[in-house]
Amino acid sequence: MSPKVTQSRLIWVPFGLMAIGSWTPVVGMWLNDIEWSGAAGRAVAFWYTVPALVAILLVQGPWLKQPILAPLGIRFKINRWWGIAWLLPVVVLFVGMLVTWSAGFEPVLTVDQLIETKRSTVPPDQLAQFEEYLTDSPPPHPLMLIVLGMPAGLTFNLIPGLCEEIAFRGYYFREMSGDFWMRSTKIGLLWWLWLAPSVAVGNLYGAPGLWSVALALPWCIVASWILVYLRVRSESVVAVAIARGTMLALTAAAHDLTFGAPTWIGPFYGIGGIAGLLVVWLAFWIHDRTRATRRLMTI
Repeated sequence: MSPKVTQSRLIWVPFGLMAIGSWTPVVGMWLNDIEWSGAAGRAVAFWYTVPALVAILLVQGPWLKQPILAPLGIRFKINRWWGIAWLLPVVVLFVGMLVTWSAGFEPVLTVDQLIETKRSTVPPDQLAQFEEYLTDSPPPHPLMLIVLGMPAGLTFNLIPGLCEEIAFRGYYFREMSGDFWMRSTKIGLLWWLWLAPSVAVGNLYGAPGLWSVALALPWCIVASWILVYLRVRSESVVAVAIARGTMLALTAAAHDLTFGAPTWIGPFYGIGGIAGLLVVWLAFWIHDRTRATRRLMTI
């Protein structure tokens, strides 16, 4: 017999299922002192979003017995907000670079700088192979890393983006009550709670610790304001997934372009990333106030 449908259960039953699936491998890594930066961490990072999708599908189908696509915001009618979603991470990245630069960490903007940063990470016994590789495959201009990474936001990285966003800006967007600010903030808090165990062992910031979990809180809330706004204007959770997928795709480029800056200050998840998100939020706020036919953020 299915449990009785109540508002509280609509929130916490899928979250409990998501937590079991996403947190179990993280707990295993923690118990066995496995670092997130290794192959196991990369595998768990990809898997982490899958239980979110599975939980929502189980709730939406077997429990609520409702259709899947439209009620979860899975629509494929493309509008200009899809393009905005794809370019949004680039804005966050550049603002984050400016923040790290102003903090005294010079951005990597030349090929020579890029080579030196890569060389500094190579073990001494592998330097000869590294120099040979450079001769055969010289690196592109650092800014080209952004161009090369962006297609992944529409392809490979779109998969975890969809898994995550169908849950948070799809299902929970529908189930959370309140106006724009209340709804998007509550979704951000729930998103942070789901991410917290992985962040505590090294996800997003590269180093384990509760300080990372604390820094992820404002990031999740501000990002949720932006993603919920994008969800409404695009009328599709797919556009939101493109924004998240492209952010994931550009994470490596962000690291290379701000090499040497600590993760707590750089893009996408440090102070620089939060600053970049606030710039995007300000642009959305201006749009909402001056150009939108139906206001969300302002009265």
